[in-house]
Amino acid sequence: MRIVVVGAGAWGLPAAAELQARGHEVTLVDRYGVGNALSSSSGPTRLWRFADPDPVKVRLARRGLEAMERLALRSGTRTFIRRGLLWRDEAGLDRLVGTLDAEGVAYTAVDASDVGRFFDGLRPDGRNAVWAPDGGSVLAADSLSAQAGLFAADGGSPDVGRTVTAVERTPHGPRVVFTEGPPRDADVVVLAAGPGSGPLLAGLGVDVPLLPVLEQVVHVGDPARPHLTDELPGFIDAPRGDEPGIYAMPTPGIGYKIGIDAAIRDWALDDLDRTPSAERTRETIDRVVRDFPGITPHAIDAAVCSWTASSDGRFVVDRLDGDVVIACGDSGSGFKFSAVMGLILADLAEGVPVDDDVASLGLARFDGVPPRAIPRSLFDV
Repeated sequence: MRIVVVGAGAWGLPAAAELQARGHEVTLVDRYGVGNALSSSSGPTRLWRFADPDPVKVRLARRGLEAMERLALRSGTRTFIRRGLLWRDEAGLDRLVGTLDAEGVAYTAVDASDVGRFFDGLRPDGRNAVWAPDGGSVLAADSLSAQAGLFAADGGSPDVGRTVTAVERTPHGPRVVFTEGPPRDADVVVLAAGPGSGPLLAGLGVDVPLLPVLEQVVHVGDPARPHLTDELPGFIDAPRGDEPGIYAMPTPGIGYKIGIDAAIRDWALDDLDRTPSAERTRETIDRVVRDFPGITPHAIDAAVCSWTASSDGRFVVDRLDGDVVIACGDSGSGFKFSAVMGLILADLAEGVPVDDDVASLGLARFDGVPPRAIPRSLFDV
C-alpha cells in the first residue's frame, strides 16, 4: 500500500519504520524533521513506568517495554535504562495501589519517613510513597535515531520542509495537502501530528477535545560530575495544595531531569519560541534545594516542549472511515509508548482488528459524553 505518515515524532516515526519494514511504500512527512526542537519528542530522555492509576496504560506500558527491547535488538541501540520509580502522593495513592494490585505489578509501600532509602537524599515531607522497580528513563533521542535508521535502511522516503494544511478524503483514497507543492495521494494516511492534530482532525469532521501546552524541563546537578545522578530513580511527586507536582528521571551523562507539571503557556501553531522560562528554572532549583539535598542545585540546561492532553487523559487512537488512522493526545506520557505505538498504528493502517485496550482509546468513548474540562496536569485524570 501507499501510506503517508504525517508527523515524524515519537508515534509517527516508529509507525513509518514498521510499515516500511512490512513492505509498504511509505512517505514520512514532517515540517521540521526527526527530533526537531519544536516537536513533542525532542530531548534525550523520557520517563517510563508500569506504575499508573489507569489499568489500560499499565498493560500498554508492559507491551511498550517489550517493544523497546525489540527495537534495541533490531537496531543494536540501547533504548532505555531501568532505575525504578518512586511515586509520592497522598489522596491518589490508594487508587494507584489498587490498580497495581489488580494488574499484578510489583511494588513496595513506602512509609513517609523511609523515602530516602529508595531515593537517596530525598527529604521526607510526611507523605507516603510507592516504589516500583519497573521504571526508569527512555533514551528518547537514541530511540528516535534508531527508528530513523531502520526506516532509512528499509528504503523509507522522507518529505521534510513542507507544512500539511489538510488531510482530505477523495473517491480514490485519502490525500495530504500542503501549503506549497503538489498533494500526496495514498491508500492510507497515518495522522500523528502531535499538538497540530486538532485543526487537521477538524478538517476531517472529527471534533476531539485536545489541549496542547508548552512545559519546561531542567537538568540539574554538578556539570563537572554528571555521573553522580545517573543511578537515581525516576520520580513522580504529586501536587501539594496549590503547588504543582513534578516528574523526574536521570539522563545519563548529563544530569537529573526535572519537570514541574504546569504549563508555561498554551501552544500555538505560530509560536516558535522555545526559550526556557527563567522563572520556571528558578522554581525548579528551589524545589531541588528544598526536596533533593543530595543533588547539586545547579541548572545545567533547560528545554521547552509540547504536551497535548485529551479530556480524559487517555490517548486518542483510531481508524476513521476513508482510511485515515489518527494518533494524538499524548498527555505528556506518550514517549514511553513510542515503540509499541509504532506496532499499533501499523496494524491499524493494515486493517488488523485491535484488542480491547487499543479499542478503549478510540473515538467511540466520546459518544454521548458531555464535554468536560481538559486536564492541565497528569494528576488531574
